[in-house]
Amino acid sequence: MRQKQHHLTTATAGFTVAELLVGSVLGFIVILAGGFVLSTNLSTDRRVAELSKQRNQLNLALEFISSEIRRSRRIVLNTDLTASTQCSNSNRQPILSLEVPKESGGFHTITYAVQPIASNHIWQGPHAIYRCGPSFTSDGRYTENSSQQADVLLDGIASQADLNAAVEACAELATTRRSSHTAAVHAELLESQRLASLLIGLVVHPNRGEQQVICDSRLVTPRS
Repeated sequence: MRQKQHHLTTATAGFTVAELLVGSVLGFIVILAGGFVLSTNLSTDRRVAELSKQRNQLNLALEFISSEIRRSRRIVLNTDLTASTQCSNSNRQPILSLEVPKESGGFHTITYAVQPIASNHIWQGPHAIYRCGPSFTSDGRYTENSSQQADVLLDGIASQADLNAAVEACAELATTRRSSHTAAVHAELLESQRLASLLIGLVVHPNRGEQQVICDSRLVTPRS
């Protein structure tokens, strides 16, 4: 009887101190591993979301410039153009200039230029694209009689040094960019001056990580 009671007492005894310590250590390791995986997944998600946002901004900027090229009757490029007063800043390098017909007759002059810009809490360097031209009404039309203004269209434009370290996606821009420009922007007229080629390189730091350069391009035909 005593042997049976002793057996029951031994069988129902709790964990030893050593077993509790080992279990605690294993549990702590599992929690740490789970936390690391969760943190990595969240960081990756933020990085992908931010990179997607930057690509979207680049796409919107190219679409905006393309829409104005489609409205234009004449395109003048780079050193061949005379910049409008708003883009005559000595730090701004004109990329292309457009003549867009007015509804009342005559035409608007719209100039796109690149300017070095310092990174701060609002803008991202090392360059920005400026649009110099008429403002818009609430229904998306050009204002007829207002003075032209200069606005930043896109910041975070890459430099030549950024392009040199970029991936193959930017190879075309790196080889075609005009030497007179320090920024990763290129405009060219093809096929008897009737087809405009636009290329822009954007420097990004997704989730404050390693710097990357993303590029995009458009082929646009102005109005006949």
